[in-house]
Amino acid sequence: MKNFFTIIALASFSFASAQITTNAGTFNKPASGDIAFEVQFMPNLDGTATFDESSYGTLMIRSFKSDTKALRYFASLEVEDSGLEGSNTAFDVRVGIGAENHFSGAERLSTFWGYQGNLGYADLGIDDVDGIFSIGAGLFLGAEYYIVPKVYIGTEIGWGLNVASAEDTSWGLSGNVTGLFRLGVRL
Repeated sequence: MKNFFTIIALASFSFASAQITTNAGTFNKPASGDIAFEVQFMPNLDGTATFDESSYGTLMIRSFKSDTKALRYFASLEVEDSGLEGSNTAFDVRVGIGAENHFSGAERLSTFWGYQGNLGYADLGIDDVDGIFSIGAGLFLGAEYYIVPKVYIGTEIGWGLNVASAEDTSWGLSGNVTGLFRLGVRL
């Protein structure tokens, strides 16, 4: 029943916010000089965790250099302690930078593609296992929908290469489509 009410509330908010206009009469999409701040989250519609384990603590700042180009800077931090006696705290830290190319889209919908790279370090919390250094690069395609002026919700799909090195070096090339949403606000 809780899920039913959550879905009804989200649908009602979406329909109600469709009627909101700014003083200029429209929703304006990002322009040169705008800065956006956002977090990633997993909607809790079925009782799962609100923040997905793979992106817990992910923050992103986007700086629009023109109406169609933006730079993105992001960082994530994951920390986990199992609580078992003798176990160590595990953590994963990642930082990255990327570029976005925005299409013309519609009044409330902004679509874009881009590329990004990241560096990471992880300690699994296991005594005999060294820390893992990683480097990654990828392409992405995304969309954002402005629910109220300067506040958006968005999602992305992507394809990337990741190389990790500890005692051995491993690599992977994969695509991803996640249920993660990005909630952001333009300053």
